[in-house]
Amino acid sequence: MPSITLGVEVMKCSRWLDILVAISLVAVPLTGCAGQQPRGEDPQSFGSIDEAYAAVDDVLGCDSKPGGDPVVPMGDGVRLTSAQRLCSENVQIDLYPNQDALEKSYQILADSSQGKIPLVRGKNWMVVDLSQIAGGQVSTFNLERLAEKLNGEYAVVGT
Repeated sequence: MPSITLGVEVMKCSRWLDILVAISLVAVPLTGCAGQQPRGEDPQSFGSIDEAYAAVDDVLGCDSKPGGDPVVPMGDGVRLTSAQRLCSENVQIDLYPNQDALEKSYQILADSSQGKIPLVRGKNWMVVDLSQIAGGQVSTFNLERLAEKLNGEYAVVGT
């Protein structure tokens, strides 16, 4: 009889082990996605475009007088941003009046078929690097570092 009880206990342990393995297999892919999300803190927000520019400039070292104009994201014929400023000729900082405008702008960039667009987004702002689209060259700006320093979300969107 002891061997039967032992056999049942071994089966119970084996079943629990199978469940734990299954749970860990599900959890591993979920942790792989966590690298693109902010690190548990709320994403940073800015009260003005000047405040956003100063924070981005501290990390990226923006050009003092970049040439050109920012690309204005439009949604249903309406400008989505409340303010914009160039960091360099092809890197811009966008400030949004609300989360809906930010999400619409992000989706427009994500749906773009003009090329890959690296970007960082926070609570009410986004830094967009259009270097590859504008000039066909890879940017020298480290947006992943910017995302880390400003607790934003780094992504490469478009195709």
